[in-house]
Amino acid sequence: MKKFMASALALTMLAGCSSSTSGTASTGAATTGGSGKNSVTIATDTDILSMNSSTSTDGTSFIALTMCQSGLTQLDDKNVPVADLAESWDVSDDGLEYTFHIRKDAKWSDGTALTANDFVYAWDRLIDPNTASDYAFLMDKNAESNTTNVKDWEAVDDTTLKVTLSKPCDFFLSLCAFPSLFPLNEKYVEEQGDQYALSSDNMIYSGPYKMTEWTPSTSWKFEKNDQYWDADEYKDNVDTANWRLVQGQSAILDYQAGNIDYVKLTSEVIDDYAGKDDVVTSLTGYSWYLSLNFHNKYLANENIRKAIAYGIDTDKMCTDVLKDGSAPLDGIVTKSTTANADGEDFRDISGKVVLGYDLDKAKEAYTEGCKELGVDSVDLEFLYEDADVSKNVAAYVMDALEKVGFSMTAKCEPKKSRLQDMQNDNYTVALHRWGPDYADPQTYMDLFVTGASNNYGHYESKDYDALISKALNDDAADATARWEDFAEAEKILVNTDIAIVPLYQSGNTALQNTKLTGIQYHGAGVDSYRHMKLSA
Repeated sequence: MKKFMASALALTMLAGCSSSTSGTASTGAATTGGSGKNSVTIATDTDILSMNSSTSTDGTSFIALTMCQSGLTQLDDKNVPVADLAESWDVSDDGLEYTFHIRKDAKWSDGTALTANDFVYAWDRLIDPNTASDYAFLMDKNAESNTTNVKDWEAVDDTTLKVTLSKPCDFFLSLCAFPSLFPLNEKYVEEQGDQYALSSDNMIYSGPYKMTEWTPSTSWKFEKNDQYWDADEYKDNVDTANWRLVQGQSAILDYQAGNIDYVKLTSEVIDDYAGKDDVVTSLTGYSWYLSLNFHNKYLANENIRKAIAYGIDTDKMCTDVLKDGSAPLDGIVTKSTTANADGEDFRDISGKVVLGYDLDKAKEAYTEGCKELGVDSVDLEFLYEDADVSKNVAAYVMDALEKVGFSMTAKCEPKKSRLQDMQNDNYTVALHRWGPDYADPQTYMDLFVTGASNNYGHYESKDYDALISKALNDDAADATARWEDFAEAEKILVNTDIAIVPLYQSGNTALQNTKLTGIQYHGAGVDSYRHMKLSA
């Protein structure tokens, strides 16, 4: 058995984080963030959709969950899994058995002991068909195959969790830091019933903070959890962290007035803040792409899909529209998100698989598609959400496709409604994003398997499915062959079948109080705000 102790892992952690800045801000919030002593306020342009870790699916909810809940592991500032609720773990030589040792001092915020059974209950609940979780595929031991190859899990005793895999899974420890795998207190959740996690009063917490206020569509607040096993380590962290749903110029004015400590900048104003000490930038792992509904008669036509793919200049979109550090996507898998044992990036191995911008080819494909369909023109409804960045991208895409010949109709909705329409097959073309849940190409490739819960466009390909199955089964223990399978599948998805149209890997440019440090951006996984500090 290979022993991995928390103390040894801690030696690998490096100080600092990618979002830290230095110097004195020329603009920015005061140390109080307008919210009281040692308090920060973060501006957000998207709302929490669910605080139920069994059913949450969106990035904003995941960020909130990682503030107040914990997993067996957590990701450090280099995206490396390190100990959290598990103080150590053993891994068998064949990589098929993980034995996690839960901390004896791990507690819920109500003072009750946190045990191995809390993970068993949470994972059983995740894969229960009655839960209808979109993330059941991560751990569904009842399926022919699942993302992690997990075959079974059991609580050997209160502090020992044993997990058995059918095949090795290189990213399993990273996934243990993902909210869907967080523990749940069975007694508490069952007592709450269908009210569980609907408000801050219907939850107990396992993380360094507690959610103490939550007003949907407005704001939410976290305060320190003195029952957290590592509470002493957080004594210098902010006492209170607030999120406010505010965007655009209103958010910037609040920042300048000292009421907000962190706000993302939109493309319209980024140039105004160039060179300022309080501007921070990062490249995220989010893939933004056009989801094409194959149930639509127009989009079922290959030439029509080809016309869309050729008709959008993603380089110009990033430089002239987004202007926030976003980069054109060369496939569905983002760059600097997944690397093999030799440090090679999957994006470099797979290469550029998108068709690329060519207006002449776009018009030619459009004409041929119309001829095949027996129509003079094609009308497309374009679905996108009401955040500023989505509106800007949508305007650019619709204008570009109208130049190809398409007739475009806009459908702008709040994020929750947009996702619901996609799930209900009530859309034609949608601006959609996916953030990686763990550092492996599989987190993107799983989405488009026939019948997958997130395969909103109803794409079906026997060749694609066969390659994904080969990667997950036959080549599971061969890292090189597995990545080759994914690379070939990606080319089929993006280049051959044009099942989706990759647009950009989102960047992030923000104004951040120069006294605020500790925000960690994870290219794979969930960005972490649990380590925030304010200097004097």
